[in-house]
Amino acid sequence: MEQRIAYLLNKLREGALMPAEEAELDLFFAEERNREIFNRVAALHTTTNSSVLPIDQTEWEPLLVDILSADKTAEKRGAKRIFILPVWWRMAAAVLILIVVSGLLLRQKIKGPGTHHQVAALDMPPGTNKAILQLSNGNRIVLSDAQNGVIGRQGNVQVIKLDSGRLAYQQEPAGNETVVVYNTLITPRGGQFKVLLPDGSAVWLNAASSLRYPSSFIGNDRVVELTGEAYFEVAPDAKRPFRVRSKDQEVLVLGTHFNINTYADEPAATTTLISGKVKVDGTGFSGILQPGEQARLQGGNWQLLKAADLDQVIAWKNGYFSFDRADITTVMRQLARWYDVNVIFETKNTQQAFIGEIPRNVSLEKAMQILKLSDIRYTVTGKTVRITD
Repeated sequence: MEQRIAYLLNKLREGALMPAEEAELDLFFAEERNREIFNRVAALHTTTNSSVLPIDQTEWEPLLVDILSADKTAEKRGAKRIFILPVWWRMAAAVLILIVVSGLLLRQKIKGPGTHHQVAALDMPPGTNKAILQLSNGNRIVLSDAQNGVIGRQGNVQVIKLDSGRLAYQQEPAGNETVVVYNTLITPRGGQFKVLLPDGSAVWLNAASSLRYPSSFIGNDRVVELTGEAYFEVAPDAKRPFRVRSKDQEVLVLGTHFNINTYADEPAATTTLISGKVKVDGTGFSGILQPGEQARLQGGNWQLLKAADLDQVIAWKNGYFSFDRADITTVMRQLARWYDVNVIFETKNTQQAFIGEIPRNVSLEKAMQILKLSDIRYTVTGKTVRITD
């Protein structure tokens, strides 16, 4: 651990940090247990007129030893899963070896006490595996309350809750279905769920989303309807193409992995292909996507991106938020859906760009503390977050 941090600090001084290494340092210094040492280090090398003093190794080396020994029992976590930094941080990183959060400590020293974020005590947990299943007769089952096992029947099909986050459908031996009945899986804000469809296809449903599908696929098509966001792993069946219908588009699939985001409050609807091949049809647009490509509908105009950031697109499915030059409104839209909070902007300064990742399994308090490192000011009252000047 000691050698690793020393190595990263040397690269920081030289301005040679890679993005994942920046994340590792940010994670280390973001720990509350290191905050006092962090402030002392910053105080050694800043002045009230924003100048940076020369670094004296005899001053900072003993503090570095303290820092290296302060986190011996910290839980091991993937470094790239917990950082968020302004875009311009890389250019400033080499200025001061031990100030690793975009000069935040320098600004706080200048402003003096009493000008930090005033944040109400938070204990709002992250989202969890929760959803509501609406059966064909209109009855609703709260899946978080249901026991594992068979929770319903739709004709000759058993509806099975496999565990706390998965639902499945299984044909009974009695015979094939002849009548199509539809179920709808609904995730609230702060919820997510996975469903194994009757054909073996798997769908991960993000927060504030819904998926309508038949309890048994009958005929020559497999058709589902989506609102919100979902990741699909479609079981191959050349004789029965798989179709996903959402607002303003239809995606035709033969067997593939892809993500669709159609949230009404997002500026664009996107379909991103991870592997295989899909065809996207919409008003004024029809195109076949290759792996890595994204069809994007924004303001009535279609665009085909040849090299989408796949890790960022499916970050939610893999358990974290990922931002690449996202403004604060984009960041907070995602947090609002996952933590089930309302966000009010009381600032006009919303264009600052962010790069980074935040785990989805941390509390709202921790997520906002990470944003706080990028000089975001906010207050929290109940389930309302206000972004302020």
